[in-house]
Amino acid sequence: MFISSFSALASEKSCPKSFEILERDKKDGYTFVSRELKDLYCNESFEGDFIKIVLATEEEAISFNHANEELVKKAANVYHHLTIARNFWLNEIKSDYVKSLPQLIVRLDITNAYSSARHFKNAEQEKNYNNAWSIPAGQTPGFVKESKKWDKEIWFSPMKKIEARKMIESDGSNPIHESLMIVKDPIIDFNKNRLLYTGISMIAYPTMNNSSFLDLAIKTLGPIAIVYGLLAATKHMDTWFMDKYYFVDTAMVPEIIYHEYAHIAMSDTMKTVHSVPVIEGMADYFASRIADRRHMYKKLKNISSNKDKNVKNKSFYHPYLEGAWNATSDFTVSLLWKGKIEFDKVNELRAKKGQPPIANYDEIIYLTHLVLNETSDIANDLTKMLIQTCKEKCQGVRAGVNTLNNVFEAKGLN
Repeated sequence: MFISSFSALASEKSCPKSFEILERDKKDGYTFVSRELKDLYCNESFEGDFIKIVLATEEEAISFNHANEELVKKAANVYHHLTIARNFWLNEIKSDYVKSLPQLIVRLDITNAYSSARHFKNAEQEKNYNNAWSIPAGQTPGFVKESKKWDKEIWFSPMKKIEARKMIESDGSNPIHESLMIVKDPIIDFNKNRLLYTGISMIAYPTMNNSSFLDLAIKTLGPIAIVYGLLAATKHMDTWFMDKYYFVDTAMVPEIIYHEYAHIAMSDTMKTVHSVPVIEGMADYFASRIADRRHMYKKLKNISSNKDKNVKNKSFYHPYLEGAWNATSDFTVSLLWKGKIEFDKVNELRAKKGQPPIANYDEIIYLTHLVLNETSDIANDLTKMLIQTCKEKCQGVRAGVNTLNNVFEAKGLN
């Protein structure tokens, strides 16, 4: 009773306090600046009506006076950037869903894995580092004596320096192999069809020179053999394209914090337990809008060595990109950003003519997520629903749909 009464009283009054916060600079580095954290309860901890920062599996908010100064720094950083993210979804997107969300529990330095039945897996079963993820709401089974419920949460595991080149098992996640995978089918199909049509022609015209056909067969099979040989070789080149060590303190990287909050903000239809290209790409899009950065997740000295994502990547679509293993690709976010760039151009021209904008593009993306889920793909679901949303919300439907179709074509989605 005392605790709940205290919280109720605390929530009636806020006590802002300033902390050093990490912010990106214009040269892709970072600086620490003093920023005031608002909406904090007056209990000297990182808790307010909307956000509560705790350590690992604990339930009490982290105190401003915690003995671990690095933990306090991370708690302040996460609280600040989550507040920025929440305000974006409320003020720019005007999300009623975000407005209705209960207090968000955020766990720092948690190494436990998630359990849908127990909330936390036993620490000795599995340990997590260098990661961040959004946790769905759940509850323990009814037969458990001390049953409990939990709402959606965000977890940030601690940073750990891992000698990545020794631990990684190459699976072809490198730019050369992935590029070859994209061009493989067109090259092989072209050469196979070329050989097939020539063979059919020989049946129709028996007088054709057999030696010419043999020469063609050799020339045709050569490129096919080369492609397969290169695929086999480049699959084991992952370590060529990575730093010797991998590490990332996810609680200190603003874009990662924005990304995880985007998952929470879209979790009304997109379940947070699935990692697929559409879900991750849409979260990347909104994170990049908040961060206002072209190169997302770029390395931060002594804080992260992770690979960045280019929201203006000019790569073309290939079915290979639909696989869950490509959830971290920047194709989907670059597709959505291409749409924003083109909508901005059209809206600017319309403004000069005294015409209203086609639509608020961010709103189109947000409304599209409402008709997507964790099984949605890029080529069919995402593109189809973007068109459908534009037909319902765009002021100039023809201009909006034509702009989207031009974007899809420019990205190889013909």
